[in-house]
Amino acid sequence: MTTFNEKRVALVTGASRGIGAAAALALARRGIQPVLAVRDPAAAQSVLHAIEAQGSRALCVRCDVASPQSVREAVAECIRVAGRLDILVNNAGQIDPIGALADTDEDQWARAIDVNLVGPYRLARAALPALMRSEHACILNVSTGAAHTPREGWSAYCSSKAGLAMLTRSLALEYPQVATYGLQPGVVDTEMQVRIRASGINEISRIPRDRLAQAERPAEFMAWLCDTRPADLAGQDLSVNDSALEQRIQRKEPRA
Repeated sequence: MTTFNEKRVALVTGASRGIGAAAALALARRGIQPVLAVRDPAAAQSVLHAIEAQGSRALCVRCDVASPQSVREAVAECIRVAGRLDILVNNAGQIDPIGALADTDEDQWARAIDVNLVGPYRLARAALPALMRSEHACILNVSTGAAHTPREGWSAYCSSKAGLAMLTRSLALEYPQVATYGLQPGVVDTEMQVRIRASGINEISRIPRDRLAQAERPAEFMAWLCDTRPADLAGQDLSVNDSALEQRIQRKEPRA
């Protein structure tokens, strides 16, 4: 089997399920070997086996994006075992707390900022030395339409993701060698959507489950961006609902 240091390596946070797991599989299909950065490696074993069943190597590392030490250790372990790091996918995130601002718990609100915004900052900061050595360096931050449109009951989520969109722009400005993008995956059938539906707050919670997209759809957009690194899209907060972007993916543009 191909060794890690013969192929590009992507560190994907929150890859034990949902969009992160689908993205890891999509990256592997493009010949990019994923490292699953998860809080509980045991929970990611099925994803690991699915990647290996496709003929690719994969690795799990323990990573809590809210812990600076855990982030540093995860990046160091990735580089130690894989020998390189070319791509960072900041996918881990949380929707809680859901509720009117005055009814939310202050510690939970602050944790949402820590996980959704400071976490990607920590990962990018730890990964940049390795990324700067790669000819294929890319950072992909999983965004949301809620970064640009406020939603009732989501003050922490909207605020943290709005900050993440600006972090994407800042990284693209300061490190043009690293192709950096944000991607809004749309409304996807994930565990986060289970919590949203249970809240009954705002129109997103009332979307029937059979109308939700599957995680494989945004995963294909994510893998395409990481693989092709389109220079004209760097720094942008892109959306899977952009028909022009979808057409570019279908045309199978060559890697930059």
